[in-house]
Amino acid sequence: MTIEIAELRKKITRRTALGGFGVVAAIPALAEECRIGPPAHAKGPLVWMDMDQVELDAAYDQSFYAPLLRQDVERWASNSDSVRTRLGMPQRESYGTSEVERLDIYRTKRPNAPIFVFIHGGAWLSGEAETMRSQRNCL
Repeated sequence: MTIEIAELRKKITRRTALGGFGVVAAIPALAEECRIGPPAHAKGPLVWMDMDQVELDAAYDQSFYAPLLRQDVERWASNSDSVRTRLGMPQRESYGTSEVERLDIYRTKRPNAPIFVFIHGGAWLSGEAETMRSQRNCL
């Protein structure tokens, strides 16, 4: 059975060809492992419940469970910049002795406006308030 080139060209559109090339280009990425959780390791002595030290450390490091965390943080920072442009800089008040122990207070000109309290847990290991200002979009 012979297929004429002219007939084949009618069946394969530009969109089909580009889609096929896209699939071929994506195959290496699809083959990569997307590991969630602590790294592979020999189980060590238990330090808390059924976790060894490697597993416990991973439980407190969100990057082990969110492979796209870096992109998320970059997006939050970009969104935070736009919120800061719209709302202005917050009033910063200390609740402790170190620089990171500060609250951001956004005031409104509206009398008797409701209060919005946003508490970012973040495992208290990393991050900065500036990055999370995008959460103020609800203001």
